[in-house]
Amino acid sequence: MRSIRPDATLILLLPPSPAIQEERLRARGDDEDHIARRLAEGAEEERLGRAIADAVVINDTVAQATADVGSILVLRRSASH
Repeated sequence: MRSIRPDATLILLLPPSPAIQEERLRARGDDEDHIARRLAEGAEEERLGRAIADAVVINDTVAQATADVGSILVLRRSASH
């Protein structure tokens, strides 16, 4: 993304914890293999994402995460003007 849009704001969305991510995957009916794979992939994705993200948002609730993303974008836009 940076090579295409160097001015892009990269926001990493994360679950509050791996345990909550696991609960969410179980609640939607994912099978054990998928849950194990997503948790392992999620750890690597978080490591890589933190290295490139301009901001990190913890997705406790949709309303809170949406508000946090909106605030980040407002601040980034204000700073660029």
